[in-house]
Amino acid sequence: MAKRSGILSTGIVLLLLVGLPAVSYLYLSRGYEYRKDGIMTQGDFGKMPDLQDLSPVRGELPEQLRGAMTVVGWMDPTKPATTNTYGQMLDSVYQQFKDSPNLYFTTITHADDPAAVAKEFAEKHHLENSDMLSFLSADDENFLQTARDFKLPGTPGESPVVALVDSSLTIVKHYDLGSRDETLGLVQLISLIIPLPQRPEIVLERDKEL
Repeated sequence: MAKRSGILSTGIVLLLLVGLPAVSYLYLSRGYEYRKDGIMTQGDFGKMPDLQDLSPVRGELPEQLRGAMTVVGWMDPTKPATTNTYGQMLDSVYQQFKDSPNLYFTTITHADDPAAVAKEFAEKHHLENSDMLSFLSADDENFLQTARDFKLPGTPGESPVVALVDSSLTIVKHYDLGSRDETLGLVQLISLIIPLPQRPEIVLERDKEL
């Protein structure tokens, strides 16, 4: 009996000394590989252009964005279906990270009255006044030029495409928020670098979980 007890004790010690560290290593290795794979999906579309010449109409984009991540979108209210999709998905993505540091969302707005459009849009899509959110006014030329500067695919405002800028101010990815998979990809890539603060689940629509 004593011999059996000794063998059992030895087995438990070996489990603690060898087994658990091995499991921990495997878990951390898989986490590292997941993070590496996510980061490797990033591209390089050049440096983020300076947007400080665009007038803020709701909130303000910080002057210093190096060290943060920025999601840049384009809004043309004459395209109501696209604008509505963009608003719904911007709300959903913002809600995931609303208490996270070093993350900003800015929307380049092309409208006759951009302040009124931004206010109506924000209220409709539950986008409160926040340091994380800003809307910038752009005339015809600037609206198209910023899209070119960000290497945006297609015409700005025609589809709800956003550009993701990393902490080095490099444009690393474009996402079509009209696509559920691409919106998930945006949330997952941000969450690799900026943790989800209080909502560990990824939600793309209010009151609906994946």
